[in-house]
Amino acid sequence: MDNLLQRVKEIDIRQVARDLGFEIIQSRRMNCPFHFEDSPSLIFYPPPQNEFHCFGCGKHGDVINLYADTCKIDFKTALEELASRYIPNYDGVRNKNFRKVDIKSIYSNKPLPEKKFEFKPIYTEIYERFQTFCLSQPATESARKAAEYLRGRGIDDWTIKHFRLFVIKNYVATNEFLKEHFSLEDLKGSGIVNDKGNLVFFVHPIIIPYYQDGRIIYLQGRSIGNPPEGASKYQFLSGVPRTIFNIDGIKKLRPNSEVYLTEGAFDCMTLVKNGMPAVSLGSAKTFKKEWFKYFKKYKVWISFDNDEAGINGTKTIIEDFLMAGILAEKKDWNKGFKDINEYFGQR
Repeated sequence: MDNLLQRVKEIDIRQVARDLGFEIIQSRRMNCPFHFEDSPSLIFYPPPQNEFHCFGCGKHGDVINLYADTCKIDFKTALEELASRYIPNYDGVRNKNFRKVDIKSIYSNKPLPEKKFEFKPIYTEIYERFQTFCLSQPATESARKAAEYLRGRGIDDWTIKHFRLFVIKNYVATNEFLKEHFSLEDLKGSGIVNDKGNLVFFVHPIIIPYYQDGRIIYLQGRSIGNPPEGASKYQFLSGVPRTIFNIDGIKKLRPNSEVYLTEGAFDCMTLVKNGMPAVSLGSAKTFKKEWFKYFKKYKVWISFDNDEAGINGTKTIIEDFLMAGILAEKKDWNKGFKDINEYFGQR
């Protein structure tokens, strides 16, 4: 089963989209079938990445997700049908009838408008009270380990103070504090607690606040070192759209200034510490159309990680910036290193 899954994931996603009846523009874009739009926002990342991402609605996934969600079928059925159509000598259940999507119906019938996320002022109050509470708590072993980890990543005291990083020193006490001072509805709306009413940063005690106009508008958690099995290194707010880290740091730059765009917040912090204006996206695959406005007057250096996702993401985002009329290039000064932090740590 695992081998079949991998083989199906390697089927060219653009070919599957064409066979379903979609028109692909310039071999990499098409109108998104998951929301109503007037111009193509869905981007294909060809093999080996073989995924799609819509800059309009944020939907993303692999070839199986695209097929299943477009055809409105379950994952297992989609896997079987794709294998039957595209894998030679497949010996599973043969399905000779290949689906074709009613393109006219998808693109001509405007769906009901989705409920958009609304950021409320109370969310900023929650984030800032959360930060104040954590900073007021006495030191713990978790805080000591977090400080040791940050130093190992090149995040010194100046950086911690400048970006106002903080640590959850006592998870239970912090969870109780939030519930005592805010309604469960507001806590869930802010994304700081999950559907069960518990703080989402259970194994991610290092907290990175995102500021806009001097107020916290977003939070990101980081595990201390490698996370437990099944968990990711980073934890973002639940159900709250991501924003750009350190956006205040580039708002007042002169026109034609150079700005660095990184994947991770720690890389961004390192560049700022070394005198380079920088912001981060949190991912090589995450960029929204509405963010172009922040970069219109600058020269942008893309400084993603030197892995497959970073390399593919760099190529795509440079093309998107150029199409938006923004000068952007890849910065290769960390060539040979995993990321920016590693480069500056070993100079």
